[in-house]
Amino acid sequence: MKVSFVLPGYSKVPIGGFKMIFEYANRLAMRNYDVFIVFDCHQWAQSHKLLPAFFKKICYEFLVWYYPKWFALHPKVRKVCAYTGINDREIPDADFVCATAVGTADDVANLSINKGKKLYFIQGFENWGGWSDEAVKKTYHLGMTNIVIAKWLEKIVRDSGADCVLIPNGIDFEVFNIDTPIASRKGHTISMLYHKQEHKGSKYGIEVLKRLKERYPDLEATLFGVPQRPADLPQWIHYIQNATQPQLRQVYNQSKIYLCPSIKEGFGLTGAEAMACGAAYVASDYGGVHEYTTDGRNVLLSAPKDVDGLVEHVAYLFDHDDKRIALAKQGYEDIQRLDWNKSVDKFENVMKSLKKEG
Repeated sequence: MKVSFVLPGYSKVPIGGFKMIFEYANRLAMRNYDVFIVFDCHQWAQSHKLLPAFFKKICYEFLVWYYPKWFALHPKVRKVCAYTGINDREIPDADFVCATAVGTADDVANLSINKGKKLYFIQGFENWGGWSDEAVKKTYHLGMTNIVIAKWLEKIVRDSGADCVLIPNGIDFEVFNIDTPIASRKGHTISMLYHKQEHKGSKYGIEVLKRLKERYPDLEATLFGVPQRPADLPQWIHYIQNATQPQLRQVYNQSKIYLCPSIKEGFGLTGAEAMACGAAYVASDYGGVHEYTTDGRNVLLSAPKDVDGLVEHVAYLFDHDDKRIALAKQGYEDIQRLDWNKSVDKFENVMKSLKKEG
């Protein structure tokens, strides 16, 4: 069978939502599906009005061919540059076509049946970038098969009056796993994702690290992210820009604790990756964290923006190494249920059932 995933542009740098689509594309290709990833380049091309159209087209075709460098796509996955947007001329004929973001939903829904049965992969409640709550909810009623990654998203979709299928994200345990035994980790080591978006809560996380440094002078903190190193980031904090997956594995394995200060998030992929690498998880109660954790069992949660709560939870684990070890071991054991093969099986079953319906 043939399946097309439609993404809102190409990706020079790591993006969690794109990564999930790339994982599905690779794994379906390994199951002998013909897989296309369509990158909608129309809006970006329109922003460069002074350049000749033929030159822009060549440039964007090159960028789609060249990127992503941060994720290894399977050789069988074919990339398509939708230079004029998501329309019947640009999208290949297939058995299924999948919208992957709110900005792609309407256009995918309007494609001809030759482009495939319509799926809508929902990874968050995307009420940003000019999209109101009601406008987002309307995209759930376009006649596509809605697939959500989290129980809280399932509730939003169903409360809007639409139906959906829940398929949790998976973790690649060949990529993310334990190299440094949990009980053998020394010192006061901690890591965190840095992001400019307000809802990621990075400013609160950095404040947590500053306070911890006062309490533990030997604290070693590592941040990773897409932007350049923030100019006001203390020099004692190590920063990795555009970390590769092997680098992330190393960071997680060198950390006793992984900190996530997000205010709102659909899933929290880096937290799950860190747990798979044996780091004890301390986080804000950002919503999506409940998709794979239970407070007190495999994570310590504080209210969003509660710097004091995060500081005390980290300090508690630093001061009680037996508790840190127990939390991390339980987290590692529990996260094993997020197996990619199970997620792809469920995705495949959705397509097979739609195929039978004709």
